[in-house]
Amino acid sequence: MRESEFQRAIEVALNRPGRSTRAWRQNAGRLRVVDRSGARWVMGAPIGAADLSGLVRPEGWRLEVEVKTGTKLRPQQRKWKKFIESFGGIYVLCSYNKKLSAEENVLVAIQSIDQAVAERREQ
Repeated sequence: MRESEFQRAIEVALNRPGRSTRAWRQNAGRLRVVDRSGARWVMGAPIGAADLSGLVRPEGWRLEVEVKTGTKLRPQQRKWKKFIESFGGIYVLCSYNKKLSAEENVLVAIQSIDQAVAERREQ
């Protein structure tokens, strides 16, 4: 499974009806955008920002989910993790395990996110 597919599957699962989470794809850094007026550069989220950003209700906590398939966090991503956590947000790293099926990987990712939210609620 490609990282983009794993990421999308997690995003869909986080947005299912009845969940206390909402999440969306977050592009980081400069992006080239082409439309009828031509091409231009736009700024996305800061470099190092997680792949998925969202909210936890009813608390309104910021949720950041970094998705990896075989790579590790880069220094900018570790910095972003510390930044989010320093403001009371929840940051979760979801790594794809090749020994599990795609469905099992998504389940493990959602369980990790739910566990992080539960731990935050206990604080």
